[in-house]
Amino acid sequence: MPFYSVIKMNAQYVTTAKVYIDQLKRYQAIETHLARLLGGWLPGVERWEVKKQIAYHIWADMQHSQRIRTRLWELRITNPDRDVDAGIEKAIEALACAQHDYELIAGVYLVLKTELLAAYKHYVATTFSVYDYPSILTLNTIIPELEAQINWASRVVGELANNGEKRRQTQRWLQFAKEIINAMGGVNGDKPIHDLPIAPPGYALLLPFTQAKRDERFKVQIIGSPMPDENDVMAYMLWQFSNYVQEMQAAETLATTLWEVKGMEWEFYYDVARHCWDEVRHSELGENRLNQLGYHITDFPCSIGSYGWRQLFNPLIRYCALTYVIEADSFKLKHNSYQKYLAENDMESAQAIMYDIMDETMHVRFGQKWVPKMMPHYQEQKTLQALIDECRNIVAKHSVSPAQRQAALAK
Repeated sequence: MPFYSVIKMNAQYVTTAKVYIDQLKRYQAIETHLARLLGGWLPGVERWEVKKQIAYHIWADMQHSQRIRTRLWELRITNPDRDVDAGIEKAIEALACAQHDYELIAGVYLVLKTELLAAYKHYVATTFSVYDYPSILTLNTIIPELEAQINWASRVVGELANNGEKRRQTQRWLQFAKEIINAMGGVNGDKPIHDLPIAPPGYALLLPFTQAKRDERFKVQIIGSPMPDENDVMAYMLWQFSNYVQEMQAAETLATTLWEVKGMEWEFYYDVARHCWDEVRHSELGENRLNQLGYHITDFPCSIGSYGWRQLFNPLIRYCALTYVIEADSFKLKHNSYQKYLAENDMESAQAIMYDIMDETMHVRFGQKWVPKMMPHYQEQKTLQALIDECRNIVAKHSVSPAQRQAALAK
């Protein structure tokens, strides 16, 4: 075979490999921006069970992105975000203009994630089955998770869009979402790219939400419940675990931070998504323990004030207040509770508290890692300690949780 033929074949091979690599770069970007979009909408989702599942999907989508980015690193792509079409982010952000949670879910899952699933399956079927087998393995771990998400969403949209008007709204939004995906060149970017469509009349961006939504089963209030006498064992236990349920507000604060903060390095979004999901698990921790005690979360008042007051401040203040003050100050009460439950031979409550303590330790470390990097991002001129002191004063003044205010003032 002449030498020039080898060169030509090699050039053809390199070009083909580049096409697959570029597709993987788009996939990881889409997964990341989907997590950010779902984060922005999490406070606006009303149905409790749906809210919890979407929070898990935020973390799952970031894990999908992480797996694809790891594969790209193996393919010698040190910066998977370099040269990724900026139109991807703009297109996904256009989906944020939904006016109802069932519209948002329909557009994200039944259009974009469905297209993404088809792209993953096509990649697996067409790439080099030997040379690129690690990519096949990677996508094959994501495909069943994505299928499960889409099946869940199909059921949920059917339940939420439960009358003629809601179904008409959903169909209109599904069509708009399809037009958005076409405008960005499809998931693979192999179609003509053109201007994004204009949203339907009356559709304006609702994000960021100033108030967290709850469904009609909850008795919503602004303030948190005061701590009862510790000697009243049952009252204290019910207060503590109903208070854990309210940590959904921390998850919502972190979720909207995912949406609002732009331009940070990818790992920031990965850590914040993990932090968000952890707070949902802490909420479920409280829900689970209350169920074991014969109660339902709707038997207790549901506070939304913690999310609300934090939204008065920019994401840097919110994140610093949450990690350096609220979470860091919570350890004393939690360690005391852990010892109290051990003394009462209540191992279920003790283990729940201990797992929370371990999670919160990681969250404080997240704050120590990212707050200093967020400061120049927000052109913050204070020293780190001055910022922490400011956030402590803010918590002491604005928090609707008596326990948080007390802990902040005790420092």
